[in-house]
Amino acid sequence: MRDEIKLRRSGELFYQGSINLLEQVKIALAVAQQQEINLADTSIDNSFSQFLFSLTQQSISTSFLTKYLIPQPKTAYQRESSIKTQVLSSTEAISLLKADLIESEVISLAHDEDINAWIDQVRRCLETNPQIDTMLQIVEATDLSIVQVFISLLFSDYELIQRNNFYGEIEIKN
Repeated sequence: MRDEIKLRRSGELFYQGSINLLEQVKIALAVAQQQEINLADTSIDNSFSQFLFSLTQQSISTSFLTKYLIPQPKTAYQRESSIKTQVLSSTEAISLLKADLIESEVISLAHDEDINAWIDQVRRCLETNPQIDTMLQIVEATDLSIVQVFISLLFSDYELIQRNNFYGEIEIKN
């Protein structure tokens, strides 16, 4: 029985070898029957080569360009507006403005920013969301900017604690 298996295996091996040999012969026959291409047919005329070379010039000298440069007259720059600026020191600028005008501007700016509303909004956010304990989480939970949250926390009764390092998050304690 063992000899029969050896005979079958050797027969299969001869069969596979003959199939491989047949494929290689077919490829060699196809290559041999292929017509050769004469590369001498496609010579390029010398004038055409010179034409291509003239189109691909590698560098241009600056002396060549100077004959094409036309000097342009310089014109003075004219502003369209008639607003003039002055450079003043801080004391000169304050002396030009009326003191009551400055005070009214500061007060109107402070009233435009409703800090009490910000404080209430932050307090509501912290009361309804006990898991929130950083400024960035408050910013994400409310429509306030980080500056508004920071100012409202400064003016309220919360304690701000810096985490890890200077650039770490600011933790909020009640």
